[in-house]
Amino acid sequence: MKLIKICVLLILVSQVYSQTNQLRYTADEGTWISVDVSPDGKKISFDLLGHLYEMPVTGGAATRLTDGTSWNMFPRYSKNGDKLLYTSDAEVSNDLWVLDLASKNASNVSKMKRPVFQGTWSKDNRHVFGTSLNMRVRFPAYQFNFHGTKQLILPAGGRTPVNHFNEHPDNGLIYYVHNDASLPRSGPRVKTYDTKTGKFETLIDRPGGAGSIRLSPDGKLLAYVHRDDRKTVLVLHDIATKKETVLSENLDYGRFESRGFYGVYPNLAWHPNGREIVLSYGGKIHAINRINKRDREIPFSAPVERELKDTIRFKVNVPEGRVNTRSHRWAQKLDNSVLYESLGDLYLKTGNRSRNLTRSAAHETNPVYHARSRSIYYASWTDRAKGGIYRMQSNGLRAVKLVGSGTQYGSIAVSGNGRNIAFVRGAGSMMSGTRLENQRDYELMVMGSNRRPRKLASINWSGNRYAKRPPSVRFSRDGRHVFYSDYKDDKLTINRVNLDGLDRQHLITFSNATRAVISPDFNWIAFREYHRTFVTPYEFVGKPLTISAADKKGFTVRVDRNEDGDFNEWSADSKTLVWTRGKYFYEKPLANILAKAAGLKKTDLSIGYVIENPRVVIALKNVRLITMNSQKDVLENATVLIENEKIKAVGVNTPIPRNAKVYDLQGRTIMPGMFDAHGHYGSPISALNVIEQNLYGLKANLAYGVTTMYDVYGTTQKDFWVSDMLQAGKLDGPRIYSVGDPMFVTKYRTKMHRTIDSLEDALEHVQFNKDHGATAVKDYSNHERSARQYLAEASRQLGVNLVTESFGNPQMNMSQIVDGFTGLEHSMGLEPFYEDVVRLFTASKIGMTPTLVVVYNGPSGQGYFDYTERYWENKKLLNFFRKDYLLRFRRSPKLWKDDHYWARMAKELRKLYKAGVNLQMGAHGQMMGLGAHWEMELFTHGGFTPYEAIEIATISGFRHHGLDHALGSIEPGKYADLVVMTKNPLDNIRNTREIEYVLKNGVVYSGSDASRVYPKPKKAEKMYFKE
Repeated sequence: MKLIKICVLLILVSQVYSQTNQLRYTADEGTWISVDVSPDGKKISFDLLGHLYEMPVTGGAATRLTDGTSWNMFPRYSKNGDKLLYTSDAEVSNDLWVLDLASKNASNVSKMKRPVFQGTWSKDNRHVFGTSLNMRVRFPAYQFNFHGTKQLILPAGGRTPVNHFNEHPDNGLIYYVHNDASLPRSGPRVKTYDTKTGKFETLIDRPGGAGSIRLSPDGKLLAYVHRDDRKTVLVLHDIATKKETVLSENLDYGRFESRGFYGVYPNLAWHPNGREIVLSYGGKIHAINRINKRDREIPFSAPVERELKDTIRFKVNVPEGRVNTRSHRWAQKLDNSVLYESLGDLYLKTGNRSRNLTRSAAHETNPVYHARSRSIYYASWTDRAKGGIYRMQSNGLRAVKLVGSGTQYGSIAVSGNGRNIAFVRGAGSMMSGTRLENQRDYELMVMGSNRRPRKLASINWSGNRYAKRPPSVRFSRDGRHVFYSDYKDDKLTINRVNLDGLDRQHLITFSNATRAVISPDFNWIAFREYHRTFVTPYEFVGKPLTISAADKKGFTVRVDRNEDGDFNEWSADSKTLVWTRGKYFYEKPLANILAKAAGLKKTDLSIGYVIENPRVVIALKNVRLITMNSQKDVLENATVLIENEKIKAVGVNTPIPRNAKVYDLQGRTIMPGMFDAHGHYGSPISALNVIEQNLYGLKANLAYGVTTMYDVYGTTQKDFWVSDMLQAGKLDGPRIYSVGDPMFVTKYRTKMHRTIDSLEDALEHVQFNKDHGATAVKDYSNHERSARQYLAEASRQLGVNLVTESFGNPQMNMSQIVDGFTGLEHSMGLEPFYEDVVRLFTASKIGMTPTLVVVYNGPSGQGYFDYTERYWENKKLLNFFRKDYLLRFRRSPKLWKDDHYWARMAKELRKLYKAGVNLQMGAHGQMMGLGAHWEMELFTHGGFTPYEAIEIATISGFRHHGLDHALGSIEPGKYADLVVMTKNPLDNIRNTREIEYVLKNGVVYSGSDASRVYPKPKKAEKMYFKE
């Protein structure tokens, strides 16, 4: 299987990447270098930037042993020194490979689809040990032979890596590291596996942990790396006496708090004489004498040659003028028309005309057409009145409220005779301040002509983010039962209950699905699983069934490979399945689905609308301007002239037209609106897909000066709807861009998995997100390099950018740089780093959004503010948060100054910044709005100036996402997104919080509560969950 895939991959790589960059130089220092010493004591092998090298044990010129695009690491000499065992992604994903040093031939030993890494030899060299990574990101460990088979020695446990296996020469034990405990009370622990009895025991468990172990050649001593408070030290452990000696306190900081796959420190090695331990720190290779602790540097000169694919970065346009809607939900046939929701209203499309049936400020959802009465039932939401269910005629007239209360409603079904309606409503948690998207407690209700709802069942919906697809509800054909979906043990189920709430039966379990809809004739079920839609027969005969296409349980047929989508429904006669995807409504006959034939019909549902334009002239005069232009101008006593949504002129003596609204801002400072390039505005959606009128994350960010956000962990069925509403002026908030649902190739987040085994798979998934409006996609927990390369090529072909969750895996991240990814989200959890890493970054055009506020491998930056600020007394924050939520931070733990890990990371990142690497501000949704200011301040803790921090929060983010041609600086022709501050942030970065006004698209908002100031003033409304 892997040989086939590698052939395909090589063809792909040769065809895809016509544009490349070369990184060539001679390295004398490196980052995270793993070493080994040959058994004869004459040579050292080491890894550097993904290639293996060999040199004399005394140092000097190194010879590169590997080449090409693969990423190779962790060399280990065989018993007689003629072979090297190492980890390489040369085929599909990481595997354990053996290189014959004489012939230079390399062979794959482990040959697993999922990654295998950190290989070590058995004592007789007949086997190798290695750690694997399964689909749920757990870590089983195996013993591999050279005949193609393996034995499991450690079963997969939690998300706690095991590595550095060392078989003792005499006692029958295998020593290894299990990073299953946390600093400072414990840390990675050294454990043993008895090859005679199969028993496990813990050998070393101490505050500060023990990692990167290596047994001495005679098996009497164990060297390991330990965190001693803020220092990382090399320790020698006597196996017999347990006596321990610290040999060196000069080591690099290590990755003790990252739970990294490959260990807490690079591999170290013993000289065969047993007197010296060889390891790397400070960018160099060192030998430390265990007897006298003498430390000698082993110099090296390594020829680096790396081919980098051109960085993917496409220009992104800012919509203006007349545009079309992108998000359309709950579409269904109504005779020859299509009934659907868009822009918060219900529409009926007949021929080429779409007619608005509701035209209200409320957000209407879940329309259901009842043919016999020619009525439309639908749910509605306003922040003031909350939810309800309405009925109107099919022409949109005579809307009547049937039921309502202080919660959300949806999943409506109407009995065939029209006498009863069933629906799902939120239970009691919203009464205590739960937000729509966080509600999990629901009730299945039925209501007759007396309009007195009766509860039939409790529904406890999954908290899984991707499971937030509306529950399905349907009356039986005789109207005596209601069929509905629920979750049990995070698995979707179909159940039945009678109209008295009795005779409940569990009928079907869908192991991996997020929505399942029964056809009206009760012969078929359509279900959505792992971003693909299938049909299966409804065949209940008294015993619950389990259905899954991925697990090959039950008979299933894929609906459409190229254009399937969400919001699946059946036609009234059960002969056709319908759904929406982006702007289109799709219809496909069941017969064609079962025959795996064509026959897809699609209808464009998009509605034209004009992006809100203030159509006014505004002059901001006598102000200091931090322009963020290419000259980095800071202008004093300047004027910004704004016409409609764009900046008309900028200067010191700019004429002001008579019709301008003038703001004399003497003493104020203006900077561009901020870009949260790793923002989370609150994109999770409620199970009923109800969206409020005032989104707290949008309002808070706007009030704090964030005028553009890129949600890099999005929700497809919400984000682009919200973006449409913002553009149409129906919501207030920053501009929203989104990747949509991330590309999870593992099952790290259950139900979000996407299969990417080919370029065709990758194109399918990227096209899906793009069809909904994504201008970038996000690679997340994808540990197969072939799948990442397929994803990169699909992004290139479809013209979208590609960012990735760093996952605290720097070796993977550096291969993503080589493969041309647009950006890294979060830091790599790696510091210090040296010239090799800086050169690799600068050889590409990749950007990094380090999110110091949640930094990897140490205490997060938010912790600093949690114990130094009294959020619950912040009047501005209280406009957007409940006080009881903010009080949770009242007794946050204090962090000592030398625990300010974000400052260490920021100091390292400054190396990249100085080398010209693009860094962006990302607040990660931490304390909406205020988090952006935290992130800027955290940069300054690492030596960035206030100007540089503001630059990172403004123009740098727009440049990274291809938007700098329109946003990010104060220049004529750009959009008028500005922040007006009462104090100068160049004096103190905290002054960015002193916001008087925020302008977004030429509209002036209050910096205290995001109320609209000019034009068309509008007071801020109280958040619905604060009642």
